[in-house]
Amino acid sequence: MKATAKRTLTPRAVVLATAAAVALIGGTGAATAFADDDGGPAPQSSVQLSHNERHLDDTAKDRAQVKADKISQSQATAKALQAVPGTATSAELDNDDRNGSLVWEAEVFGKDHKNHEVIIDAGSGKALSQHTDRDDDAAQDAAETQALLKTDNTGHDNATDQALKAVPGTVVSYSLDDNADRNGSLIWEVDVLGKDHKSHDVTIDAASGKILNQHVDHDDNDSQGDNDGDDGDDD
Repeated sequence: MKATAKRTLTPRAVVLATAAAVALIGGTGAATAFADDDGGPAPQSSVQLSHNERHLDDTAKDRAQVKADKISQSQATAKALQAVPGTATSAELDNDDRNGSLVWEAEVFGKDHKNHEVIIDAGSGKALSQHTDRDDDAAQDAAETQALLKTDNTGHDNATDQALKAVPGTVVSYSLDDNADRNGSLIWEVDVLGKDHKSHDVTIDAASGKILNQHVDHDDNDSQGDNDGDDGDDD
């Protein structure tokens, strides 16, 4: 997935630093810890990308991931919310560089008023792990998330629906962002792999649900066109 400069409500680096605090999903079986590519155990998904696929340029990698993915972002979000009841603030289709395991990484503000990350197997839809933000600033981060969610009138479902109306295709990520580096407004940022086989970034006003901006991602040198087959539709 492409790197962005946005500051999401639950910074991934903070959440992933707590991989040792993995909880059991539903109280049955041992959960598999997910950590970033700097160390720690890799996720064990039922779907993997090949070595070549996981090192493609951004848009080509999006195509490979969408082709291998078996569940939509809405299904992945629903599974995450089963594991942690609350409000989803982001989800991203991503893979581990070491073993190619393809997963959905979902961030949820739980009914316990804490930030959680849930890792969903992109093949089976099973929750592989769930961990709570236990960083020193976790309480402050959670309070900020709660305050911002009070101003969100759109929600992830409506945001992704709006994005897909603007760009038919498949959602590969979405996130609620306080847009602090720009004008401070609350927005939903949705990445869509379009039916044109290009990656699109769609920005949606969280208060009104209106689309503020939409552009094609040109941050890589990918020139692959229509030879990857049908990417399908998201739901």
